[in-house]
Amino acid sequence: MSLFSWEGFVALMLGGLYGSLFGAIPGLTATLAVALFIPIAFFLDPIIALPAIIAISSVAIYAGDVGSSIARIPGTPASAAYAEELYSLSRKKGPVYSLGISAMGSAIGGIIGTLLLIFTATGIAKLAKQFSSFEYFWIAVLGLTAGIFATGRAPIKGFISLLLGILFSTVGVDPTLGYPRFHFENPNLLSGLNYIVAMIGLFGFSEVLEHVYRPVKNENHTIDDQHPTSNAYSFFVAPLLLLFKEKLSVLRSSFLGVVIGFLPGAGADVGSWVATSVQKVGNQNQEDQEDKVIVAGTSSNNAAVASAWIPALSLGLPGDTVTAIVLGVFLMKGITPGPLLFEQSMDLVWSLFITFLIANLVLLPLYGYLTARIASQIIKVPSRILLSIIAGLCVVGAYAINNNPFDIWVMVAMGVCAFALRRGGFPLAQVVLGMVLGPILEQNFMVSAIKSKWSLMSFFERPIALVLMLLTIVIIIVGVRFIQSGKAHKNTTRTS
Repeated sequence: MSLFSWEGFVALMLGGLYGSLFGAIPGLTATLAVALFIPIAFFLDPIIALPAIIAISSVAIYAGDVGSSIARIPGTPASAAYAEELYSLSRKKGPVYSLGISAMGSAIGGIIGTLLLIFTATGIAKLAKQFSSFEYFWIAVLGLTAGIFATGRAPIKGFISLLLGILFSTVGVDPTLGYPRFHFENPNLLSGLNYIVAMIGLFGFSEVLEHVYRPVKNENHTIDDQHPTSNAYSFFVAPLLLLFKEKLSVLRSSFLGVVIGFLPGAGADVGSWVATSVQKVGNQNQEDQEDKVIVAGTSSNNAAVASAWIPALSLGLPGDTVTAIVLGVFLMKGITPGPLLFEQSMDLVWSLFITFLIANLVLLPLYGYLTARIASQIIKVPSRILLSIIAGLCVVGAYAINNNPFDIWVMVAMGVCAFALRRGGFPLAQVVLGMVLGPILEQNFMVSAIKSKWSLMSFFERPIALVLMLLTIVIIIVGVRFIQSGKAHKNTTRTS
């Protein structure tokens, strides 16, 4: 069975359509989309099932931006890194343009990630084998540090939001020692707070509470008619011109996505946060940088999606939850991932490479434009009706994660918490970042400390760990410098 047969083509197109519609609903992630597809994949030939999975995951990652564009509700933790910028740009220039940047950025980043996957899979996998708990600890520290300074002029508030997110991540069973904590005798909390459920409450339900508290009269979500918000030029040409102008940012973000994406447990989420944080730190003195932040985040997203397959194909180690499911499909079909895969099943490997390229060259622009046109119509719905729909989607999305009504109450509590944080001017995205990186930070610190018999110097002895530590210091120095220069510029403006 060939990828270029009509069966393979139909599977590819239907997988992309399924991913675009599924990923656009808050709470329904790319991982869940792939997981629900697995019962069907059992009965399909690998040459059809695997391309369909690639199409689903690639398009669903992009589709997570649709909720951010319409109602400031990110569909994935990776989308939360630039949700505010995407929502703001949608209100200024329309969702077709903002989602065009997202789709084109995802496509270019995915193509770069695929090319690196083709030429460097074996070499990068060998580098991944050098990573231990010490390196993963410093990766988490690097991401958290970048997240603090990504808040701009209020790093203290960003730090507090980050600590709050890390605190939420400690609910449940200790991942290292197995000790239950902060569960308040409630068995539902033993498994911890799901960060997808929390994210729906933080961004989605809090938006509903915000409009109830401070309603906007005569709001119909229309965009200035001076902007060509609904034509193909706004979706394809204008974003591509922006990407060409910001080509260095695209290359840097794609590279960060590839490097971080192939690390097990990191994936697109951490890669997107690091890429957008680096972009924000480097452009704190510039106004209207929403489009540049979106470019950085989306380029990193799909580059990380492709690179997560590197350890899966080369070593049989999942790079993220999607590739963990894919490994199960491999084994179920009698395919053993590893170095021998490149010797014995190169036809399958090349089919996967070609599928990645097709998914990013064809499916993302095609289904991206479809969802953007739908979003441009939804955004014109009167606010009262739209908010009712958002509230309903928040409830459905929170329940759909684990089919547990308790998650609805967690979502509501997070929404109330986010509403209070907004009143104090605290950023919400950093709360999600703390919940994502908190477990990685804690588990790898404890494992490293235990196996080194609590010798803190062991955290600085390995070369790669030392490089990551130096990068963290560089981010701190650059972040402090930009904050100081911003204050100086502000004082000069007031004086003049």
